[in-house]
Amino acid sequence: MSLSTNGYNTTTRQLSVVILKEQSYRGCIATLIRSDNLISLNKLLNMLNSLSLFFKNIHNYTIYLFHESTLTNKTKEQILHCSSNLKIKFYEIYFNITIQTNRSGYASMCQFWSYDIWFKYNYLQKQQCDYVMRFDDDSYLINSTQYDLFDEFHKNQLDYAYRVIYHDSNGLDFLQENLRMFLPKNQTRRSCIQGLCTYLNGPVSYDGLAIYNNFFIIRLNLIYEHSIIEKYLKQLISINAFYHYPIGDANIQTICLLLIEKPLKISFFKFPYNHNVHGSSDIHSTFTFHSATALAWHYQMKVPNVTCKKLYIAAQYHMIIKNL
Repeated sequence: MSLSTNGYNTTTRQLSVVILKEQSYRGCIATLIRSDNLISLNKLLNMLNSLSLFFKNIHNYTIYLFHESTLTNKTKEQILHCSSNLKIKFYEIYFNITIQTNRSGYASMCQFWSYDIWFKYNYLQKQQCDYVMRFDDDSYLINSTQYDLFDEFHKNQLDYAYRVIYHDSNGLDFLQENLRMFLPKNQTRRSCIQGLCTYLNGPVSYDGLAIYNNFFIIRLNLIYEHSIIEKYLKQLISINAFYHYPIGDANIQTICLLLIEKPLKISFFKFPYNHNVHGSSDIHSTFTFHSATALAWHYQMKVPNVTCKKLYIAAQYHMIIKNL
């Protein structure tokens, strides 16, 4: 079918506007994946399927899967086959574990999300990501986000978005003492995240206020604009703090935000998602344990290839299975 010159030009102009709008920012999704067993793979595919089904405009965003060298090419091919409608890229990392304990794997994960992803590897910066969303391989959306989370973030010119705030007392004694040493003497620092305030040093000290950061979106340059963040993290790395003390990345990332002295634009995002069998609805900002379906959901994750092209949701009273 032929088109008139005017019609063609009009269509071209309209397409140009759409393209420019889509390219006004670059959103990237980052996931640290485990490559050692079937359950981990099934959970990862479950998570990817949930993004495919429920994340609005997912086709606009690349998902970067960070993994160790133990992830085989065969497993990569399976991931790509089962998630063929997503834009996925793999990036190999390594954990230089010098202190072997029964929590070394967890400590490496906490160090990765606190320091390594920003400063040991600058891969996301090289990919020119404006905004980075963390979404763990054992979390998944359970319904539509209703709106494009990146677009909402961009529209409101946010620095950081989170889903749940809680208190984490793991390694709190160390964190309090370390902050007293790190921050200037005789200067009490009180900082807030959306009205939730905590002292970082002095007689009261940091109380364990933490963002539950299995999900977050951050403006990537925020990490590099404030030198105090890198300075704080490097002094933790220099003493192998993640391996010597039971500290988590939730506390560390929260402290990094609280150390920034300029006002930040931080927002709570509402959308329904699960972390394994703990659910967080689009109404409440806390997790609820889905005891009625926990056993069935965990059993399904042990079945080979069960989540390829399927999404398994642990709901409050029954299992939900959705096909792609």
